[in-house]
Amino acid sequence: MSNNVQHTLKQQVYNQILEDIITKKYPVDYILKEKELSEKYGISKAPVREALIELSMEDIVKSIPRAGYRIVKFTERDIFEATELRLILELPVLGKIINIISRETLNELRSQEEQFSRIKLQSKVPLDIWWNDNIRFHTALNATAGNGLLNSTLEIIVRRQWRGIAQLFWSGAPNEYLSFKPDTHISLLNAIENKNLNKAQAILSEDILSIRNLFTYSNQSSWAK
Repeated sequence: MSNNVQHTLKQQVYNQILEDIITKKYPVDYILKEKELSEKYGISKAPVREALIELSMEDIVKSIPRAGYRIVKFTERDIFEATELRLILELPVLGKIINIISRETLNELRSQEEQFSRIKLQSKVPLDIWWNDNIRFHTALNATAGNGLLNSTLEIIVRRQWRGIAQLFWSGAPNEYLSFKPDTHISLLNAIENKNLNKAQAILSEDILSIRNLFTYSNQSSWAK
């Protein structure tokens, strides 16, 4: 089997396992086993093992010797720390983005956001569609900075956030998690276009922190300093 085929199989298995975890087909603390998964998907153990290793590197599952991979329970603290790291990564790079982003890219991002904002206002948006749009916007915006390591790190962090949000809100109504301002991303793009760094950073900071504000941190004062 070629490396490209092996990688594709691994990615497919990764995506399917993650989806099943997010939609709670596998509950928290469930033990995933290579043999069972390889039989389920009708493939060899190698891509299954690679997918589980990647999930364990992202702290979505934890390797348990001689048992399998246990699905990790996410907490409010996990969400807080991921949010804090996003602020550290995304805010400083805005200065570079403002100076190099093209009008074509700005218009493309604005068009996509205007379209999705209309969807959000007119219907009850499934949680995964809402979050995937959020991931798409932020990764596309940060990609313009031309730093591949930053963007790949950001993707890991937002996937981690997604895992926590899905675990806590998957069965809830949209108004439990859609505490957004419909024009936030558009306002951010306008500030970037006008080269107003302070305003852009303020909008982005509020946008990122809105994720954290979905939660109540009963122990925040002891660890979030």
